[in-house]
Amino acid sequence: MKTTQDILTSIQHKPQFKKILHHKCINKLLSTILPAIRRNIKHGYINKNVFYIIITAALNKYDKDNIIKTIKGVLNSPMILKSERFLECDEINIEDVIVYIDHKPKMATDLHITCTHKITYTERASGDIKIDIKDEKLHALAQDIQEIIKKEHNESS
Repeated sequence: MKTTQDILTSIQHKPQFKKILHHKCINKLLSTILPAIRRNIKHGYINKNVFYIIITAALNKYDKDNIIKTIKGVLNSPMILKSERFLECDEINIEDVIVYIDHKPKMATDLHITCTHKITYTERASGDIKIDIKDEKLHALAQDIQEIIKKEHNESS
């Protein structure tokens, strides 16, 4: 039985699925960039043997030049490019690296939105229950809780 990784590996080298291989190569090349700079990269794509990288305006000229120098260094080094880490980039011929600056802010998605207003519920328990616990310590604890509930119920009534 083939796993999904085996299936993807077998079809990614076919011409109709070259986008999968391009996407993997882009991710491998972007992984060589420093994490502090990588946070400001919006996306990258390959078009006509040119690797385009779109970055946010938060990076300066030095960072832009550093990105180009790092990617070109990986692409021009046959020893690095032929290693097992960059197998996806073996068949892709990238001639140039261009970095564009996008002045729109990078949109962050919130996975969890917290509720801003506090929800409170009124206590409806009256404490009129029978406690059937054989353990003495637990029975005493349950009685203490029952007394607190009864006292709060009598004060609110």
